[in-house]
Amino acid sequence: MVLDVARESIKFASIEVRGARVPFLEVGVGENVLLVPGWSLSPRIYAESARRLACLGFRIVVPELYGSSAKVDLGGGVEALAELVSEFAREVFGVEKFHLVGHSLGGAISMALGASNPESISKLVLVNSIGDPSWIDRSGSPSYLAKRSLNDWAGAFIVDMKRTRERNRYVPQVVIESLSEFGRNPGRVIRCALMARGVDMRPEMAKLAGAGLPILVLWTKDDVVVPRESFLGLAEGLGASRVELEGSHGWIFTSSEQFSALVGEFLLT
Repeated sequence: MVLDVARESIKFASIEVRGARVPFLEVGVGENVLLVPGWSLSPRIYAESARRLACLGFRIVVPELYGSSAKVDLGGGVEALAELVSEFAREVFGVEKFHLVGHSLGGAISMALGASNPESISKLVLVNSIGDPSWIDRSGSPSYLAKRSLNDWAGAFIVDMKRTRERNRYVPQVVIESLSEFGRNPGRVIRCALMARGVDMRPEMAKLAGAGLPILVLWTKDDVVVPRESFLGLAEGLGASRVELEGSHGWIFTSSEQFSALVGEFLLT
């Protein structure tokens, strides 16, 4: 089924999962797709990309995990978030299998979910995802992302926003949402950032590689948040197909047409 992007409306709702209220965006009908957002980003930022992908015959659901309006406990780290997202998927999709798309920190959550419940997943797509800890530090020496200073992380996000602003209109929305959330609950934002910095998904990557799940790993050449060595380690560890593209860390929502075409083709074949 192919839908008319101009007519297809986006719906917003929420459900209770483990006593937490989880708001979510939903659009389309067809094969189920769960899109797990990146650090501090709300489902709204993915709306256009979700709608375009829905036009190819998919039902896209994007939960809100990090904002203060989502009463989700971040204390359990990636694994606890993956368990919550898994239960969320069962509530929304029932027993039906679903495709899983994870962006940035959402990629790590998706890998944890897929490693523990591979029978529920049809295909996995990781977009500018964290997960492999490989990093080349400022001196040019091999290191790990957990050793990257918060100042360096913050600088990378600022550079990424500048590069994104040069391409399109999305940076103001990202900045407004991020600053608003930081103003409401700075401790929550910082806890989430620390969680992302320390992620090492190599055990989960090995499980996914052994499960034989079709996996596509996408990365953009201007991404200074997730370094290329991490992307390469991720694709190799997963035994996954990989594609390098032009764009910044937010390519998934700044290049919605390219995203929907590329990911749609992978999910449909």
